Formats: sequence, structure tokens, C-alpha cells
Amino acid sequence: MINLKKISFLLTFGIFSVTLSAETMTLGGKSYEFERIIERKIGPGTTYMRIRIPDYPLNVNMVMVDLNNQYNRIETTVAKESAKGTESLVTAAKRLDATNHHPLAAANANFWIVPTQKEYPLYAGITRNASVRNGKMVTESNQFNEKWDKGTGRTGVVSISYDKVLNIDYCTSAITFQAAGTSYKTTIHQCNKGMRTNEYCMYNSFYGKDRQFMPYKQITQSDNSKLFVLEEGSTDGTELLLDLAPGEVWTGGNDIKFIVKEVRTNAGHGTLGNHDLAIVGRGTTAAQRLNLPIGTEGTLKYNWTYNGSITPIVEQAIGGNALVMRHGVLTEHNSNETYNSQVYSRTAYGCSEDGKTLYIIVIDKSTDPVYGKSAGCNTSKMCEIARHFGCWNMSNFDAGGSAELMVNNAIINKTTESSPRAVANGWMVFSTAPDTETELSSLAFDHPSIDVPLNGSFTPVVLGYNKYDALVEKNITGFSLTCSPELGECRDNKFIAGSKPATGLLTATYKGISVSKTITVGGGVNSGVNEIVSNDSQISVPTRINAGETFYITSVGVAMKTLTLYNMNGSAVTRVDAGNSEASVTAPSAPGIYILDVTRADGLRSSKKLIVM
Repeated sequence: MINLKKISFLLTFGIFSVTLSAETMTLGGKSYEFERIIERKIGPGTTYMRIRIPDYPLNVNMVMVDLNNQYNRIETTVAKESAKGTESLVTAAKRLDATNHHPLAAANANFWIVPTQKEYPLYAGITRNASVRNGKMVTESNQFNEKWDKGTGRTGVVSISYDKVLNIDYCTSAITFQAAGTSYKTTIHQCNKGMRTNEYCMYNSFYGKDRQFMPYKQITQSDNSKLFVLEEGSTDGTELLLDLAPGEVWTGGNDIKFIVKEVRTNAGHGTLGNHDLAIVGRGTTAAQRLNLPIGTEGTLKYNWTYNGSITPIVEQAIGGNALVMRHGVLTEHNSNETYNSQVYSRTAYGCSEDGKTLYIIVIDKSTDPVYGKSAGCNTSKMCEIARHFGCWNMSNFDAGGSAELMVNNAIINKTTESSPRAVANGWMVFSTAPDTETELSSLAFDHPSIDVPLNGSFTPVVLGYNKYDALVEKNITGFSLTCSPELGECRDNKFIAGSKPATGLLTATYKGISVSKTITVGGGVNSGVNEIVSNDSQISVPTRINAGETFYITSVGVAMKTLTLYNMNGSAVTRVDAGNSEASVTAPSAPGIYILDVTRADGLRSSKKLIVM
């Protein structure tokens, strides 16, 4: 645990402003101290971290995935496997959970069209920008007449290739179809949406086999707003129905071979049925190009080209509204769009410079019942936080009520709505380690840092992992502890701190497997205790304790008078009359953040933050 440097305690307004003498980061030119409240490996190459920036205040949740680990996998989640609609991340995780394929974490992704926007009712529930799941396109990048937010030259696309390399950058995109024996390629404008006159749209299983295709037009309403409406009586469409050629699979960036199975002329409102692909075009040119003999082979290709030349073979892709950090430098899109410059909750995806580490970050604009208020932030601050942990490129995604992070099948951040919102798509991290391997191979303390007060006690939580780094034991019992002699003593699984500040190793051992961690007692050697009050008087208070556990507060030089424990709403939950230099307090049974206010005999007061786990 990290020592406290200062806590400003405002009883009048029931507000606690906490500053931690921990790590620091710079946000908007100002230095902030933060604490790693949770830092836990949740699966192969996958770490979940919760940090608290108390003086902002800000609650930040982040998942980092090392893609060099062969036993993790990233997939785009698509609501109910449909291009139109929403689904909760928890429901999607349960649906996708399978043998050797277990969800570890997920976050929301693309913005999607809602009924109040101009595309309604045709496109409500459909994602904006790129969405690709397991190589198959769900929606395109809005690169033509329906270009959104100035296209991928501004928004960029977040993609991962089959060899697990991330690309997060500006790009160009294209979808083309070419029939064998022809010299021309036909540009396809949209995917799983509709087509205007002289446009083409492709449809696949994400559209649905029984849903009619959508020829449409744009009209101007009386208030000069634009509306897209279905042209129900139109017959100027040509429908080309195809199946994958033998041995072919859906994949972005590669040629995909199809065989023509059916052609419908003077149409446009048909359905996909049991075919793999439909290409529907409107107008004379479409009738000429799509009226192909049955059995003709055709080639479909959709790709995204980064930096003018890098065209990865894309397995999964999502798209946000702006690339907000590039090569470690914040872009102009942090300030040229109100959505990004305003204070808001946040979701973003980023990558390391080598494209082998994925960063998923979710920042709250809400009050968490355990961790307190989070003010939200603009994308500039979000980028600076992610950059502190090594992020290189980052794209901003849908926020507000949609900003949510799932870890171990539960939404772990406090969303802006009473219950987590269903979303159109997201990225989900899976463990693909073999389920049959349950033997423990390594241990870890489930504590980012450990600081035990003088004469205090501590029982750690120990995690167990198999040889694939899959978490198989979340709370091991029966382990034993040993420690450096200057720290204190160990009794089975309990550590009892000594009476002098010290720094040393605490070691947990279980079934012949050990793990060691550097811990401090009373602030550690040469660090003193938590806070210097005045005239060399010192008060030692733990910063973290288990729910219901008894802990000790000691004062050197000045006797304590009363100790009061407050919750984050400013209500007193415990009061102890001390009267001497040492007192014991029992932690509340409810986990959360509390403030311990110590009144001394000389009338001065000191306040400390206490995290109850």
C-alpha cells in the first residue's frame, strides 16, 4: 500500500479531497498523485488495473493485453450477431463463453445510430465506422456518401491482424468486387445497410437471412433537415447472390473468392436467404455488371491501408470518432470537436509503439459507492493517462452511458446510468488456454503494494496461476508466510509487523511454490510514518485493511483523544475514545473508501484515507 501524504478533510460540506504520496503523472501541465488500488493479472498476458487520482478526482479502469502471449485472443463482439441492435457486454460474454475460450475483459466500442439521428428509421442500431468480427465485415467505414465525421482520414480504424498486431491510425478504406473475365472492379459503398440509385451495398449473415434489402432515398423535410426513407416501390435494383468458393474464408485485406448462385433483376427488396453474400446495386450500370452467369467466380476484397502502404490482413476491427493520440503526441482532434473537448466519461482503445500491447481504458463521470466521485475528463487528459503507462496511439470511442468495462463477467466501473447500457459492439479479450490444465505453476499477491502500520497485522490475498498464466485460484487458503526479520514475524498466513519502520520481503508459499514481494512497515526505512503532524509528532495509520479486521493506530509524541471513521458521504460510522498513544479500531464490514479523522490531545487533527477490502 502507498503511504498518504496529505488529506484535506472538509466536514462542513461532507467532501473528502485525498492526495496520495504515491506515483505521479502530469495532466494538463499539473502534477497529480495517484494510487494503484488494483493491479491484477486476470488471465494470460492480461492485466486489469484500477487507479484513483484523488485530487482530480478521477476513477480510471484499464486493461492491458500483451499480445505476445499465445493464449489470449481479441474479438469484436457484435450484438446478438446482428448488424442492427444492442446487447449487454455481460450477456455477450456468457453467449461467447466456450471450452478453451473464456472471456476475461471487454469494453464498448463504436458509436451507433440512434432514433433521433437523420438515418432513422432505416439505420437505427447500426454502428458507425468499421466493424469486423472474425474476418467478416459487419459495417464499413462510412467512406462514401454516408461519410461520418470526415472519414477514416480523421477517425482512423482500430484493427488487429491474424498474427496479433494492432494498427490504430489514420487510414483509407475500400470495398471492391470483380467478376472473373472482367477488367473492371465495382466499388461497394455500404455493408449491411442500403443503397441509393447508382450505388452498391453488400449483405452477409450479420444482416439476417430473412430481412429485406433496403433501396432508399434522401428527402428534405419542412425544417430543412434530411431524412432517409425506404423506396418501397422501386424495382431498379439487381441482386447478385453468391456463396463462398470451396476452401475460402472471410478475411479483411485478402481476396475472397465467391461463386454466383442466383441473379435477380428488376428487384432490390429481396433477402439473403441461405447464401453467404449478396451484392445489390441500383441503376443501369449495376444491371450490366451484376447480371452474371450462374457459376461465375467473383472476388470480394475489403481493406484498410495505414500510412499509405500498410494493408494488414484484418481479423477484427472497430472504429471510433477520432484518432486522439499518434506516436505519443496528442492530435488536434482533442480540441476541434466538442465531444472530445468536453468533460465526459470516456472509453478508448490504444496500442504500444510495436503494436503488441492493447490498452483499453474506461474513465468514469459518476460517483462510485466504493471509490468515490469521479469528475470525468476530456480526451486530452485521457491520452495523458494512457501515455503514462506506455500507450503510443489511441482512438476515442463512444462514451456517456455507453462507457463501460467488463472484467470477469461483471461491469466493474460505475456508469452514468443506473444499470449498464446494452451496446452495439465492443472488443472482448479471451483466454484460450486449455481448460484441462488446473495445476498451479505460480502465485501472486493480490495487492499492488503493501504497507503495514507499526505493530499491525496483515493477511494477504494470494492468487494462483497455471503454466499458461490463466487464473485458476482466486483466493488460495493454506499458504504460509515468511518475512525478512526486520519486518516482524509471520504466523501461518498472517503477518505481524514489528515496532520499527522497515522495508523487506514478504514471501508466500503454497505446495512448494513461492512468491515474494517488497513491503514496508510503518512507512519503511528512512521514510518515517504516514504523516509528520508537528513538532516531530507522528501518527501511523494503515491505508488498506480487510473488512471487519481490527487494526491499530499509534501516535508518537502526542496522545490521541478521539478517532472517528467516516464514509465518503461524510457520515460517521465508527467513533473511538482513545486517551493514549495507541488505539484499536475495527474496520467496517462493507468494503469501500473511508476517512479516519484523528483528534489529538493538543486539539490538532489529522485525517487519513483507509481502503477497506
